[in-house]
Amino acid sequence: MIELATRLGGGLHLENPVMNASGTAGFSTELDGYFDMRRLGAFVTKSLAHFATQGNPSPRAAGAGPAMLNSVGLAGPGIQAWRIEHAPRLAKLGVPTFVSIWGRTVADYERAVAELEGLEAFAIGIEINVSCPNIEDRGNMFAHSPAVVAEVMDATRAARLPRTVKLSPNTHLILEVADAARSGGAAGAVLVNTAMGMGIDEGLLVPTLGAKGGGVSGPALHPIALRAVYECHAAFPDFPLVGVGGVSTTRDAVAMLAAGASAVQVGTASFVEPRAAMRILAELPMRVEKLGFSGIGDLVGAAHRGGIAATRR
Repeated sequence: MIELATRLGGGLHLENPVMNASGTAGFSTELDGYFDMRRLGAFVTKSLAHFATQGNPSPRAAGAGPAMLNSVGLAGPGIQAWRIEHAPRLAKLGVPTFVSIWGRTVADYERAVAELEGLEAFAIGIEINVSCPNIEDRGNMFAHSPAVVAEVMDATRAARLPRTVKLSPNTHLILEVADAARSGGAAGAVLVNTAMGMGIDEGLLVPTLGAKGGGVSGPALHPIALRAVYECHAAFPDFPLVGVGGVSTTRDAVAMLAAGASAVQVGTASFVEPRAAMRILAELPMRVEKLGFSGIGDLVGAAHRGGIAATRR
């Protein structure tokens, strides 16, 4: 029997390492029509702020070869409205949940955490999305500054739930940023959010997205995310990581785990195949066993220890 359970920091225990990626499965039980969401290691909400937002102009998504471009713009109802309309559905379903939060200022994160009080019946953690523009820093991304990420961690220290931090691949300082999250008490880093990109419509010769630029996700993002996970695990081997970016097959998930992730998130693949996370979860035990490991814990970081050759000496 392959042991699928895994752990993050802050006492977080997951029955299995497969989650959805924030922003790809709505605010509550949208996926439950396709499979029993309680089978996920955890559900991650779309990012919420303490205020409501309309998001970016359409078109908000476009194909880009082996990738998807999106510029939804963090549209959402705000935490208080979400608590009334969506949170009761998650509580009734009983799926372990990470509530993803974002803000435009450091104070926005502090307020968001305060507005999440009392959700411990089903919420197991808070995923702090710092891959968004910081209006206090001329619109630069929070995740591009170790000092600002440290401020966000300090501002959210009162959270009763463990905090993971979702980081951006669009910086050469990703190790320094991850270290700031780790030093600030994060239960783990989620690596990575989308890469910056854009598309040009072949017929009209204008940007394919209403906001012009957007985020690149899907298979094209996987090598970028994999490198981020590998380098962060090498630098901070005791800091739990969640690998996300182009995970669409069991092989992708195994690669993330071997690179050093303790769990994975499935995102863009679910737009094409809503049950993608369940397919990966179903195939994972056989794949892990075939590789010669007894469980997820043995597989995590295997690429740093000599891979398969090290297990067969």
